[in-house]
Amino acid sequence: MQKRLADGQAVTLRLGSYKTLRLTVRPDGSVLISAPQRVGVRAALAFANERLGWITARQAEMAARAALRPQLLPGETAPLWGRGYAIALEPGRCGARLEGGRIVLSVPEGADFAARRAALLTLYRAELGRAIPPLIKKYAAALGVEPPAWQLRDMRTRHGSCTPARGTVRFALSLAARPGECLEYVVAHELAHLRVPGHGADFHALLRSVYPDEEAAVRLLKA
Repeated sequence: MQKRLADGQAVTLRLGSYKTLRLTVRPDGSVLISAPQRVGVRAALAFANERLGWITARQAEMAARAALRPQLLPGETAPLWGRGYAIALEPGRCGARLEGGRIVLSVPEGADFAARRAALLTLYRAELGRAIPPLIKKYAAALGVEPPAWQLRDMRTRHGSCTPARGTVRFALSLAARPGECLEYVVAHELAHLRVPGHGADFHALLRSVYPDEEAAVRLLKA
């Protein structure tokens, strides 16, 4: 439900089977109150009103982060295989290409950040589509597994995932932004899960037997 705090700003209040009362400032600056049903609307709003100073500071922090976030506009760069390329825009349907040391994004006139990002992801998808098959062939042979079916996904918090029971793996489109070693490591990592599902010592021993530079690749992924 939508309510208002003492300073007049709108908040979203959710009452439900929550264990504790929680106040959250989302990345866009909006406020969410999650509260156990027993707390009630009045007490939940009072809780938030007592923390208006914290809310304001958190909103300012979110706004500062948003201001620093690249918008994929000319004058900025976009990453591809660990290297930054100058961005150029041209009117057209959603798409992207590498041309003369630049990444050219084709987007409709007046396109927003989401449209520009979608255009960039078409380039990432094409690049990964070329790079992944030979790596799957290489590591499937090294691990003694059947080459799995694979998919590309726009994953924000993971680099890859594997479903051993189905023999399928998924890779994040964002891997095209990172050095090629990162992609090779993730392919080896996910294919190793076809033999060992967990992340125990036996899994890492198997992975290092085919990809010895695991620690260096993990550092690159975290950088």
